[in-house]
Amino acid sequence: MARASLVLALSLLLCGARLLPAQSASDLLGQGVRAYQALEYDAAAALLERSLRPDSTARLADSLRARALTYLAATELFRGQRDSAVAAFRQLVLLNPRYRPDELVFPPQVTNLFQEVRRATKAVAVVVPPVTTVRTRLDPFKARLLTSSLADLSVMLEREDGTPVRELYSGPVADTLVLSWDGLTAAGAPAENGRYILRVTPRAQTADGPRARRVVLEVKQEPPDTLAWPPPPPFLPERTSTGPAFRSLAAGLVAGAAAVALPSIMAPGKDASGARFAVGATVGVAGFVGFFARKPRPLEANVRANASQRDAWKKKLDAVRAENATRLRTMRLVVRAGPETIAERGSE
Repeated sequence: MARASLVLALSLLLCGARLLPAQSASDLLGQGVRAYQALEYDAAAALLERSLRPDSTARLADSLRARALTYLAATELFRGQRDSAVAAFRQLVLLNPRYRPDELVFPPQVTNLFQEVRRATKAVAVVVPPVTTVRTRLDPFKARLLTSSLADLSVMLEREDGTPVRELYSGPVADTLVLSWDGLTAAGAPAENGRYILRVTPRAQTADGPRARRVVLEVKQEPPDTLAWPPPPPFLPERTSTGPAFRSLAAGLVAGAAAVALPSIMAPGKDASGARFAVGATVGVAGFVGFFARKPRPLEANVRANASQRDAWKKKLDAVRAENATRLRTMRLVVRAGPETIAERGSE
């Protein structure tokens, strides 16, 4: 019985050990914040540090990571561990140079320490959309540089093997800078399929300068998407119908022929007299007169309406033709960005 109890106790202990690491990083962050608010600083420090470990389940997003670092720094400061608080704030500045602790949540001693660390920490960050569709020369790829203070930077697009593709910027950045890339290489050709590196490096390497940042870009070419030709408009008839004129002509010719031929048919052997020929000719001429009297005539109102529709349709055709010509001269690129990484000192 004692042995069974020991086995059961060991099993429960092992299960508890397995469940403990299974807590998500966001759960640990929430528990750490609540411990900080309850002034349980030792417990808060332990929970917040665990939430920031790379091997924690469901790694924190950057926004939550910034929050965890802020609470960790405040916790360490109130524990009397100023150096640890400075280290946490330095990580925060490197993560997001534009981040600021909420002055309504944290007291002045915390926010003042953060400002002190921020002024002493040169940092730059790159904000890149996860997916961008680029039409070369028309719709550019855009990235945003953020700096904690004035920095002299170079932004280079390279192949994965380090081969330079194009320099996108070189100069000072005081706060925020929006970069644009039109999808072309330095030679003016569309970027080929493959992996590229967007690299941001300080132009002057110093011990306290910002560390280089890099973002991997996956570039894929896609065929241009041309527009369909606009359908022609429903034009109105521009002349009256020819039916009445031809019916009048046909009726006159048939009646004239009947006036000549009918007596001979009814009384075989009788020759047609000159009078019947005259009657047939008269009726036939009447048919011609009716034809010319009812011949098709232009409908001026419809002609004007059609001319207006035709002009509008031709303008649409010209616009689509010009747009398609532009699209055929461009290449559409789909750019997918990976996560931003920070270069180690000495590898820049």
